[in-house]
Amino acid sequence: MPVNHRITRNETADIDSPSATADAEKLSCADEAYHQILARIIRGELPSGSPLKSTHLAATLGLSRTPIVQALARLAADGIVMQRHQQRAVVCTNAENWLLEIHELRLLLEPHAAARAAHFISGEVLQSLEIEASAVCPEADLDWLKRAREFDFSLHLAIAHATGNRPLRDTINKCWQFKRLSYQLSCDRAEHILSGYREHLSILAALKARDPARASAAMEIHLRHASSYRPEQRVV
Repeated sequence: MPVNHRITRNETADIDSPSATADAEKLSCADEAYHQILARIIRGELPSGSPLKSTHLAATLGLSRTPIVQALARLAADGIVMQRHQQRAVVCTNAENWLLEIHELRLLLEPHAAARAAHFISGEVLQSLEIEASAVCPEADLDWLKRAREFDFSLHLAIAHATGNRPLRDTINKCWQFKRLSYQLSCDRAEHILSGYREHLSILAALKARDPARASAAMEIHLRHASSYRPEQRVV
């Protein structure tokens, strides 16, 4: 399966319609609201028990009330806020540790996923990953940090897709929806990004060797290192 899904002609048939465009814009605003509210929770600006008034959040975030309401519904579905029927949403207990708990879930899932991917990942995907990996040149490219992060996403999501287990794939993909927020909130140093990149190369080498035990071990080492140098051990 390709690393990046390409939209086919049939899939774009309805995208150009005015209603579809409007829906896409609403979804984009809802996504922005979701991540902005979650970021404030993780930073401790909205601690456990904080009431979340949609009109106040809309004014604070510079968005209309509709995407705020949609975002609060998503946050409630994810267990980050609690919202009873016709009552104001409040931040759940320990919600500031959401990204840490997501990382703990990844530690349970991704080493196993890497072992499965060593069996099932295609040569085409491995070749694509090798191309992305080789494009990361810290010594000669000012954009190497961006390329390293792109390779980070591609490798982990390719492993998820190659597990041959749809619930496992979908759960890992769900976890990775929060990774961009993690990057925004973390203050990773260049040496940490470089260390992670080298660990990604070790994972890729294990996949190429079709060695499940080695791939699993390399993934676990990488994930444990990733949490070890985060400020306050919270945002991962």
